[in-house]
Amino acid sequence: MSVDLPGMIVQSVGEAIVGETLDGTVVLWNRAAEQLYGYPAAEMIGQRADRLYPPGRPDGERIRRDGSRIRVCSRAAPIVDHAGVTVGVATTSWLPENDRLGHDLRTPLNAVLGFTETLLMRLPGPLNDEQEHQLRLVRTSAEQLLARINQLP
Repeated sequence: MSVDLPGMIVQSVGEAIVGETLDGTVVLWNRAAEQLYGYPAAEMIGQRADRLYPPGRPDGERIRRDGSRIRVCSRAAPIVDHAGVTVGVATTSWLPENDRLGHDLRTPLNAVLGFTETLLMRLPGPLNDEQEHQLRLVRTSAEQLLARINQLP
């Protein structure tokens, strides 16, 4: 049985790893890159990485698949062949700590808002007046909390 230990390591790392040729063609895209940028590996490998960069390339800013912009911290290193010739670049990217915290809080909060809206639309069934009142309080509190999270630097 052959084990691709280097490939397993690249896929297991928590930071986004993107490998590109010198012309910007993506040749490596790990799971963390999928999560950070929203593009599945199959959609990015063989494509140019410049779709991640906004016009003017503000430092550290990237464009996700859904069109939203995020700030990232990144580190780049040359990829060299056996003769020492640079053939590409490997970039490691991650969210700054404040952005990571905001993402970690937004995701479950958006789920709370979605489930609350589903209940208020009575999709699962009828509500009595008290249940509707309580759900509206939950929705209002979640919206206020989300607004505060969105103000994080």
